[in-house]
Amino acid sequence: MPPITLVLIVHDHQPVGNFDGVFEQSYADAYLPFLGFLERRPAMRLALHTSGPLLQWLALHRREYLQRLRALVERGQVELWGGGFFEPVLVSIPEDDRRGQIQAMADWLELELGRRPRGLWLTERVWEPGLAGSLAAAGVEYTAVDDAHFVAAGLGRDQLWGTWLTEDQGLPVRVFPIHRELRYGIPFGEPEAVVELLKRVAEGGERRLAVLGDDGEKFGVWPGTHRLCYEQGWLERFADALEANPWIEIRTPAEAIAAHEPLGLVYLPTASYHEMQEWALPPAMQARYHQAAARLQDLYGDETHDLLRGGLWRNFQARYPEANRAHKRVLRASRLLWAREDRDTPEWRTARTHLWRAECNDIYWHGIFGGLYLPHLRSAVYSELIAAEAFLADGRTSVERGDLDLDGAEDALLETPAWAAWVSARGGMLWAFDDRRVPWNYGDTLARRPEHYHARLKEATVGGGDGESIHGALRLKEPGLAALVEHYDTRGRESFLDRWSEGGVSADLAHARFALAADGGAEVTVALAEGAAPSLRKRFRAGQDGALEVEYTLTAARPRRGTLEVELNLGFHVPRADDRRVEVDGRRAEPAHFAARARHERMKRVVFTDGWADRRLEVTLDREAALARAPIETVSLSEAGAERVFQGIEARFSFAVEVAPDAPWSVRFRLVAGRAGA
Repeated sequence: MPPITLVLIVHDHQPVGNFDGVFEQSYADAYLPFLGFLERRPAMRLALHTSGPLLQWLALHRREYLQRLRALVERGQVELWGGGFFEPVLVSIPEDDRRGQIQAMADWLELELGRRPRGLWLTERVWEPGLAGSLAAAGVEYTAVDDAHFVAAGLGRDQLWGTWLTEDQGLPVRVFPIHRELRYGIPFGEPEAVVELLKRVAEGGERRLAVLGDDGEKFGVWPGTHRLCYEQGWLERFADALEANPWIEIRTPAEAIAAHEPLGLVYLPTASYHEMQEWALPPAMQARYHQAAARLQDLYGDETHDLLRGGLWRNFQARYPEANRAHKRVLRASRLLWAREDRDTPEWRTARTHLWRAECNDIYWHGIFGGLYLPHLRSAVYSELIAAEAFLADGRTSVERGDLDLDGAEDALLETPAWAAWVSARGGMLWAFDDRRVPWNYGDTLARRPEHYHARLKEATVGGGDGESIHGALRLKEPGLAALVEHYDTRGRESFLDRWSEGGVSADLAHARFALAADGGAEVTVALAEGAAPSLRKRFRAGQDGALEVEYTLTAARPRRGTLEVELNLGFHVPRADDRRVEVDGRRAEPAHFAARARHERMKRVVFTDGWADRRLEVTLDREAALARAPIETVSLSEAGAERVFQGIEARFSFAVEVAPDAPWSVRFRLVAGRAGA
């Protein structure tokens, strides 16, 4: 049997902001037992990439793990791979941050584990051609992407059993193809089936090389895999099967690079793995993609997806305004940070760390994992981002104008030392309200929108699927989820969204284009001329007592009588808890929990308190209103199946309005953010 080189690359990751219990459980279920497996089986040689958030958690809570890992590195069994320290999608962040994060990871590994990495784990394998230059300039010698990238470049699958060379502007990088057959078969197929696959590959030519690169969480965290890998002994049986076939030569990537010349020069197009490219498509296009795949299946079998192209990773920012806004704020903060002259100060370096943590990839996309849909991950990123922005503001009160989220409508950023308000001319709305002292974004919510998998909820079953790939059948974490996706939002979940009703006709002003103006450095005004609704002017300004004041003024050329509804959507993310409550006009609401549906007549003050997190938002009006509140709930996927996620509180204030040509109507909102105990 001709020899074949087998390269194994394992990627362990926990995102910024994940619950400590998730770190702990993942450590117990996957990271620690996998380390023990490697210690028992010295013939299992591989590359290991551990993301920066996880490395920091290990250093703080499980330092003995790092000591044991260092011993494996020193005996040459484990090759350390680098990456962007806080696991960003590298193509989505500026060049200074790309190189900085890569070098920070390399420095950390060299200091703590004794080796500087030569290889780089590419987050979600999101590749663009110009990235090769960035990697090479940062000292990266080689990386790995999926076979899908090479097929998209025009190579046949039989050409992928080796490494290739690519370059940008003359800066070269070696690239390992990750083979789909191994990614899907390990650990979900029998070890003998993997050996048979390698046998067929070896028989196809001399000096071939096969690569598995995948998440370490599939060896213990994914449903049923802890039992499969350790209690049922899949990993031990896999090691036995490889050792029983000495023609399979297990090598680290560095050893493989030394033993195998590159197969040639290749230029890879913008791509990621097949599933990611499907997820990046809008739901209707995903459905068409799957219809086309089904039509081609009989002719091309497993190679069907090679003939189809999905979307680009960047398209998630077009699909989800919530992801786009966070991303564009990161770009703005990075640009301002690197333009400063105080880059040698501890304060600047702290702000840079906050920025880099905000670049962690998970909240900027959604697929089989919750990602963007998980409020605790979004809030953690916003906490880091707000801290960086507060440093950049230098304690000023000011107004900045421009298309800050690049959605085609002008925005204004009104910032004070205590808070920042992000206002858009589209709908005259507030799309973020940051408390810079906590820090917290009270605009951190998520709209209910269609997802491709929603159509399958009625046929899905609760539970099951243990030990199967998470790419398999859709499972539910609770019954009744299909009912939650019968209706979707027709507008975003921002605040100060308005609806005017008059004579049985309702006008939604959320999609109207307001004229935006700034008066001095502490006030923003948006205005809409009379039409289906009276003329409306909203003035956002910094109040003398630290409040954000939003004053509505309605005028009309003729008498108008109707109802003005003003909607606020607020980023509170725990539906029910004893220390989370709503108070209306100084009294505990009934019911008081955040997920309640309730109506309160003739009210002027509502307070939302999160005692556990020590934050509080007070909304007061200078005239009476009816308040209707309701939960914002979405359905999204996770590793364990589809789940309900509480995204925040919808608060609708209704006013009976009469406007005459000589009698404008007005109401003033005051928003005061602070600590629960203040």
